[in-house]
Amino acid sequence: MRPSRAIHPVGFEFGHSLGRPHDVQTQTAVLKAALEHLVTKGEPGVIADVEFSSYREQ
Repeated sequence: MRPSRAIHPVGFEFGHSLGRPHDVQTQTAVLKAALEHLVTKGEPGVIADVEFSSYREQ
């Protein structure tokens, strides 16, 4: 099954699906981006690449 809509946080290490442990700023940003992506119209099965500068800075 393909996801109807999904985001891919670019550059995240394996196991950091929402960001690093205790990094509330990045984790919140990832969740907000995922929820915003749910309400946008798009083609089903397309995964959007999203970069989070707060993850790269650490």
